[in-house]
Amino acid sequence: MFIEFSGKNVAVIGGGGVGTSRAKKFVEAGAKVTIYSLEFSEELKILEKEGKISLVKVDAKELNYEEVLKNYDLVVVAIGDLSLNEKIVEAARKNKTLVNLANDAVATEIVIPFEGNVDGIRFAITTEGKSGVVARKVKEIFEEVLRNRKDIRCFLEVMDFIKKYMKENNIPIKTRMKVYPSLSSNKEFQNLVFECRRDEAIEFAKNYVNKIIKEKIKLEKVIEF
Repeated sequence: MFIEFSGKNVAVIGGGGVGTSRAKKFVEAGAKVTIYSLEFSEELKILEKEGKISLVKVDAKELNYEEVLKNYDLVVVAIGDLSLNEKIVEAARKNKTLVNLANDAVATEIVIPFEGNVDGIRFAITTEGKSGVVARKVKEIFEEVLRNRKDIRCFLEVMDFIKKYMKENNIPIKTRMKVYPSLSSNKEFQNLVFECRRDEAIEFAKNYVNKIIKEKIKLEKVIEF
């Protein structure tokens, strides 16, 4: 599940390496990020100077989490002290704030995966805390495969076109849901896509859809008669 965080408020507890990487991730997503810590990495200090984040110097043990988390949609816990987790999770639940425990992959409510995006094909990889190195490697493999598979990107373009085409022509959703798997499994269509003959694939798809619609209308007239 992807959740868009543009404009959302995110609190990060901890200004070290993990807190920095999580903060940067949410800044890139367009979130309003505040980091609470006694110390901050140089990267975080630079981001604050650039006006991209806010830094609050405070001991994590002294924070009133029930009060602080009233203002946030998500809290990221990126400190080594696991003893605060239960307290933060309880306060988050009371405020209906999502929780990412960067220090406990098993108990965390929200998992922050490695994300990839190649020409509109977006995916997420997680090893559920086992190894970030492996997750990053798998992400790189996926990206390489997608970059080298022009047919997949062509397939996406054609299916995106036909989806819009059917909506513009007010084709009922039930019919659209039947067309997608039927069209994508058609051998002639598959060959056009595999060879990246985009325009021909689109024309074939349009004719395919129009034929189905005509048959549907014809059947409805027979039933009415």
